[in-house]
Amino acid sequence: MDSSQIKGFYETYGDRIVEKRLNSPYPLRRYAHRMGYETIAKFIQPGETVLDAGCGEGVLSWYLAERGANVTAIDISKPNVENARAFLEKKGVLDRVTVMQGDAEHLPFGDESFDWVVSSHVLEHLPDFDQGLAEIRRVTKKRAIVALPTCLNLAGASQLGGADFWRLSKRMLLALPWGLVRILLNLGREGVQEGYAGVGELPHIWRYPTVMRRRLKKGGFAIKRFEAATIMLPYFNFFLPLVKLLDRAKHLPVLRDFGYGSIAVLEKEKTP
Repeated sequence: MDSSQIKGFYETYGDRIVEKRLNSPYPLRRYAHRMGYETIAKFIQPGETVLDAGCGEGVLSWYLAERGANVTAIDISKPNVENARAFLEKKGVLDRVTVMQGDAEHLPFGDESFDWVVSSHVLEHLPDFDQGLAEIRRVTKKRAIVALPTCLNLAGASQLGGADFWRLSKRMLLALPWGLVRILLNLGREGVQEGYAGVGELPHIWRYPTVMRRRLKKGGFAIKRFEAATIMLPYFNFFLPLVKLLDRAKHLPVLRDFGYGSIAVLEKEKTP
Protein backbone atom coordinates (compact mmCIF):
# COMPACT_ATOMS: atom_id res chain seq x y z
CA MET A 1 0.00 0.00 0.00
CA ASP A 2 1.26 3.49 -0.80
CA SER A 3 1.12 6.46 1.55
CA SER A 4 -2.20 7.81 0.28
CA GLN A 5 -3.88 4.40 0.62
CA ILE A 6 -2.60 3.96 4.17
CA LYS A 7 -3.76 7.41 5.23
CA GLY A 8 -7.06 6.94 3.42
CA PHE A 9 -7.69 3.80 5.45
CA TYR A 10 -6.97 5.50 8.77
CA GLU A 11 -9.01 8.61 7.99
CA THR A 12 -12.21 6.56 8.25
CA TYR A 13 -11.13 3.84 10.69
CA GLY A 14 -12.32 3.90 14.30
CA ASP A 15 -10.13 2.14 16.88
CA ARG A 16 -12.71 1.46 19.65
CA ILE A 17 -9.95 2.02 22.21
CA VAL A 18 -12.22 2.85 25.14
CA GLU A 19 -14.28 -0.29 24.67
CA LYS A 20 -11.54 -2.73 23.68
CA ARG A 21 -8.59 -1.52 25.77
CA LEU A 22 -9.38 0.91 28.56
CA ASN A 23 -12.54 -0.93 29.63
CA SER A 24 -11.70 -4.38 28.29
CA PRO A 25 -13.56 -7.22 30.02
CA TYR A 26 -10.25 -9.14 29.98
CA PRO A 27 -8.10 -8.25 33.03
CA LEU A 28 -4.76 -8.81 31.29
CA ARG A 29 -5.64 -6.59 28.35
CA ARG A 30 -7.15 -3.90 30.53
CA TYR A 31 -4.12 -3.82 32.81
CA ALA A 32 -1.60 -3.78 29.94
CA HIS A 33 -3.07 -0.69 28.32
CA ARG A 34 -3.80 1.19 31.52
CA MET A 35 -0.23 0.62 32.69
CA GLY A 36 1.04 2.09 29.43
CA TYR A 37 -1.08 5.22 29.85
CA GLU A 38 -0.05 5.61 33.49
CA THR A 39 3.64 5.22 32.65
CA ILE A 40 3.50 8.04 30.12
CA ALA A 41 1.33 10.36 32.21
CA LYS A 42 3.55 10.18 35.31
CA PHE A 43 6.22 12.31 33.62
CA ILE A 44 3.86 15.24 32.96
CA GLN A 45 3.47 18.08 35.46
CA PRO A 46 0.40 20.32 36.04
CA GLY A 47 0.24 23.34 33.75
CA GLU A 48 2.50 21.91 31.07
CA THR A 49 1.40 22.01 27.43
CA VAL A 50 1.24 18.60 25.78
CA LEU A 51 0.51 17.45 22.24
CA ASP A 52 -1.01 13.97 22.06
CA ALA A 53 0.06 13.15 18.50
CA GLY A 54 -2.23 10.35 17.36
CA CYS A 55 -4.72 10.53 20.21
CA GLY A 56 -7.09 7.75 19.14
CA GLU A 57 -10.24 8.04 21.23
CA GLY A 58 -8.62 10.40 23.71
CA VAL A 59 -7.77 8.01 26.52
CA LEU A 60 -4.18 9.16 27.01
CA SER A 61 -5.33 12.78 26.68
CA TRP A 62 -7.70 12.13 29.58
CA TYR A 63 -4.86 10.77 31.72
CA LEU A 64 -2.78 13.84 30.89
CA ALA A 65 -5.61 16.29 31.57
CA GLU A 66 -6.31 14.60 34.89
CA ARG A 67 -2.73 15.45 35.87
CA GLY A 68 -3.45 19.11 35.13
CA ALA A 69 -1.82 19.37 31.71
CA ASN A 70 -3.15 21.56 28.91
CA VAL A 71 -3.56 19.08 26.08
CA THR A 72 -3.94 19.33 22.32
CA ALA A 73 -5.13 16.01 20.89
CA ILE A 74 -4.81 15.29 17.17
CA ASP A 75 -5.67 12.23 15.10
CA ILE A 76 -6.04 11.51 11.39
CA SER A 77 -9.22 9.48 11.94
CA LYS A 78 -12.50 11.37 11.82
CA PRO A 79 -14.32 8.68 13.89
CA ASN A 80 -11.54 8.76 16.50
CA VAL A 81 -11.72 12.55 16.77
CA GLU A 82 -15.49 12.48 17.20
CA ASN A 83 -15.30 9.70 19.78
CA ALA A 84 -12.43 11.41 21.62
CA ARG A 85 -14.38 14.63 21.95
CA ALA A 86 -17.41 12.75 23.33
CA PHE A 87 -15.26 10.67 25.71
CA LEU A 88 -13.40 13.69 27.08
CA GLU A 89 -16.60 15.63 27.54
CA LYS A 90 -18.06 12.69 29.47
CA LYS A 91 -14.95 12.61 31.66
CA GLY A 92 -15.28 16.33 32.37
CA VAL A 93 -11.90 17.42 31.00
CA LEU A 94 -12.83 18.87 27.60
CA ASP A 95 -12.10 22.35 28.94
CA ARG A 96 -8.43 21.29 29.21
CA VAL A 97 -8.20 19.41 25.91
CA THR A 98 -8.44 20.71 22.35
CA VAL A 99 -9.33 17.92 19.90
CA MET A 100 -8.69 18.20 16.19
CA GLN A 101 -8.18 16.12 13.06
CA GLY A 102 -4.73 16.13 11.48
CA ASP A 103 -1.83 14.15 10.06
CA ALA A 104 1.01 13.10 12.39
CA GLU A 105 3.45 13.35 9.48
CA HIS A 106 2.47 17.01 8.90
CA LEU A 107 1.53 18.51 12.26
CA PRO A 108 -0.29 21.85 11.89
CA PHE A 109 1.72 23.65 14.58
CA GLY A 110 4.69 25.97 14.68
CA ASP A 111 8.16 24.98 15.81
CA GLU A 112 8.57 24.40 19.56
CA SER A 113 4.86 24.84 20.31
CA PHE A 114 4.62 22.39 23.25
CA ASP A 115 6.45 21.51 26.44
CA TRP A 116 5.94 17.84 25.60
CA VAL A 117 4.85 15.76 22.64
CA VAL A 118 3.60 12.26 23.44
CA SER A 119 3.17 9.61 20.77
CA SER A 120 1.71 6.34 22.00
CA HIS A 121 1.67 3.51 19.45
CA VAL A 122 1.40 5.82 16.47
CA LEU A 123 4.74 5.96 14.65
CA GLU A 124 4.58 2.28 13.72
CA HIS A 125 1.40 2.99 11.73
CA LEU A 126 2.81 5.82 9.64
CA PRO A 127 3.94 5.42 6.04
CA ASP A 128 7.13 7.31 7.00
CA PHE A 129 8.33 6.63 10.56
CA ASP A 130 11.21 9.11 10.30
CA GLN A 131 8.96 11.91 9.06
CA GLY A 132 6.60 11.39 12.00
CA LEU A 133 9.53 11.45 14.43
CA ALA A 134 10.91 14.60 12.78
CA GLU A 135 7.57 16.33 13.30
CA ILE A 136 7.57 15.38 16.98
CA ARG A 137 11.05 16.87 17.30
CA ARG A 138 10.05 20.03 15.45
CA VAL A 139 6.99 20.95 17.51
CA THR A 140 8.31 20.12 20.98
CA LYS A 141 10.35 22.68 22.87
CA LYS A 142 12.60 20.01 24.35
CA ARG A 143 10.92 16.81 25.51
CA ALA A 144 8.91 13.95 24.07
CA ILE A 145 7.67 10.49 25.02
CA VAL A 146 7.40 7.77 22.41
CA ALA A 147 5.77 4.39 23.00
CA LEU A 148 6.09 1.62 20.41
CA PRO A 149 5.27 -2.08 20.20
CA THR A 150 8.39 -4.13 20.88
CA CYS A 151 8.65 -7.86 20.48
CA LEU A 152 10.88 -9.39 23.19
CA ASN A 153 7.94 -10.41 25.36
CA LEU A 154 5.84 -13.56 25.60
CA ALA A 155 2.55 -11.68 25.24
CA GLY A 156 3.93 -9.92 22.18
CA ALA A 157 5.09 -13.24 20.76
CA SER A 158 1.59 -14.61 21.17
CA GLN A 159 0.17 -11.68 19.21
CA LEU A 160 2.73 -12.19 16.45
CA GLY A 161 1.88 -15.87 16.39
CA GLY A 162 -1.81 -15.14 15.83
CA ALA A 163 -3.44 -15.53 19.26
CA ASP A 164 -4.69 -12.87 21.68
CA PHE A 165 -2.48 -12.79 24.78
CA TRP A 166 -5.35 -11.86 27.09
CA ARG A 167 -7.56 -14.95 26.73
CA LEU A 168 -7.40 -18.69 26.38
CA SER A 169 -7.94 -20.11 22.91
CA LYS A 170 -7.20 -23.18 20.82
CA ARG A 171 -4.66 -21.21 18.82
CA MET A 172 -2.49 -20.23 21.78
CA LEU A 173 -0.52 -23.49 21.95
CA LEU A 174 0.86 -22.96 18.46
CA ALA A 175 0.84 -19.17 18.49
CA LEU A 176 3.44 -18.68 21.19
CA PRO A 177 6.15 -20.89 19.63
CA TRP A 178 5.40 -19.53 16.14
CA GLY A 179 5.65 -15.97 17.41
CA LEU A 180 9.00 -16.73 19.02
CA VAL A 181 10.21 -18.28 15.75
CA ARG A 182 9.17 -15.14 13.86
CA ILE A 183 11.09 -12.99 16.33
CA LEU A 184 14.20 -15.12 15.86
CA LEU A 185 13.87 -15.20 12.07
CA ASN A 186 13.79 -11.41 11.88
CA LEU A 187 16.89 -10.80 13.98
CA GLY A 188 19.06 -8.26 12.21
CA ARG A 189 16.04 -6.53 10.69
CA GLU A 190 13.79 -3.73 11.91
CA GLY A 191 11.37 -6.06 13.67
CA VAL A 192 8.35 -8.23 12.88
CA GLN A 193 5.61 -6.88 10.64
CA GLU A 194 2.12 -7.75 11.89
CA GLY A 195 -0.27 -5.65 9.83
CA TYR A 196 -3.25 -3.99 11.45
CA ALA A 197 -7.01 -4.42 11.64
CA GLY A 198 -6.81 -7.57 9.55
CA VAL A 199 -4.95 -5.80 6.73
CA GLY A 200 -1.51 -7.35 6.34
CA GLU A 201 -0.20 -4.57 4.11
CA LEU A 202 -0.69 -1.84 6.70
CA PRO A 203 2.60 -0.95 8.42
CA HIS A 204 2.71 -2.17 12.01
CA ILE A 205 6.17 -3.37 12.97
CA TRP A 206 6.96 -4.77 16.40
CA ARG A 207 10.51 -3.48 16.70
CA TYR A 208 13.39 -4.85 18.69
CA PRO A 209 14.16 -2.50 21.60
CA THR A 210 17.70 -1.91 20.30
CA VAL A 211 16.26 -0.87 16.94
CA MET A 212 13.77 1.46 18.63
CA ARG A 213 16.55 3.20 20.55
CA ARG A 214 18.70 3.50 17.44
CA ARG A 215 15.87 5.04 15.39
CA LEU A 216 15.04 7.55 18.13
CA LYS A 217 18.68 8.62 18.45
CA LYS A 218 19.00 8.91 14.69
CA GLY A 219 16.00 11.24 14.77
CA GLY A 220 17.84 13.75 16.93
CA PHE A 221 16.85 12.71 20.44
CA ALA A 222 18.76 11.72 23.54
CA ILE A 223 17.08 8.93 25.49
CA LYS A 224 16.72 9.99 29.11
CA ARG A 225 14.74 6.96 30.25
CA PHE A 226 13.79 3.71 28.55
CA GLU A 227 11.47 1.19 30.10
CA ALA A 228 9.04 -1.59 29.37
CA ALA A 229 5.41 -0.59 29.13
CA THR A 230 4.60 -3.72 31.13
CA ILE A 231 6.27 -7.10 31.67
CA MET A 232 3.09 -8.84 30.56
CA LEU A 233 2.68 -12.62 30.72
CA PRO A 234 0.06 -14.19 28.46
CA TYR A 235 -3.21 -16.10 28.81
CA PHE A 236 -3.72 -16.67 32.53
CA ASN A 237 -5.16 -14.06 34.90
CA PHE A 238 -3.33 -15.61 37.85
CA PHE A 239 -0.13 -14.18 36.32
CA LEU A 240 -1.34 -10.64 37.03
CA PRO A 241 0.07 -10.31 40.59
CA LEU A 242 3.47 -11.43 39.27
CA VAL A 243 3.23 -8.98 36.36
CA LYS A 244 2.47 -6.13 38.78
CA LEU A 245 5.47 -7.12 40.89
CA LEU A 246 7.76 -7.21 37.85
CA ASP A 247 6.43 -3.86 36.68
CA ARG A 248 7.85 -2.20 39.78
CA ALA A 249 11.26 -2.79 38.21
CA LYS A 250 10.39 -2.48 34.53
CA HIS A 251 12.73 0.50 34.12
CA LEU A 252 15.80 -1.46 35.23
CA PRO A 253 18.25 -2.66 32.55
CA VAL A 254 17.59 -6.31 33.38
CA LEU A 255 13.89 -5.98 32.47
CA ARG A 256 13.40 -2.89 30.33
CA ASP A 257 13.89 -4.65 26.98
CA PHE A 258 11.35 -7.37 27.71
CA GLY A 259 8.13 -5.42 27.79
CA TYR A 260 4.88 -5.72 25.94
CA GLY A 261 5.85 -2.48 24.24
CA SER A 262 8.52 0.03 25.24
CA ILE A 263 8.39 3.66 26.34
CA ALA A 264 11.18 6.20 25.81
CA VAL A 265 11.46 9.60 27.48
CA LEU A 266 13.40 11.86 25.11
CA GLU A 267 15.13 15.21 24.93
CA LYS A 268 15.99 17.07 21.74
CA GLU A 269 19.62 17.26 20.84
CA LYS A 270 20.90 20.36 19.11
CA THR A 271 21.37 18.66 15.76
CA PRO A 272 19.57 15.58 14.40
